[in-house]
Amino acid sequence: MKKYKFSNIFIKAAVLAFVSFCVVTIVKLQFDFNKLREQRDELAALIEEQEEFNEGLKELLESPYDKDYIISIAREKLGYCMPDEIIVYNDK
Repeated sequence: MKKYKFSNIFIKAAVLAFVSFCVVTIVKLQFDFNKLREQRDELAALIEEQEEFNEGLKELLESPYDKDYIISIAREKLGYCMPDEIIVYNDK
């Protein structure tokens, strides 16, 4: 009878240890899952932003090189102006 009681306590302890291990593992996996989901959402936002940037570059490449385009590039990139223009700088 005493041997049966000892084995019963041992089985209960083993089951309790197994259940505790499973609960801790499930909680840890849930935290990891939530962290990975947030990381996925951040990366999806970055991908969307990069795709929009790429579309803008693609439109620039496909646009014709007309006179207005050349003038805008000269103004923006090179700082040029038309001969009859007056440029006013404001320090504020």
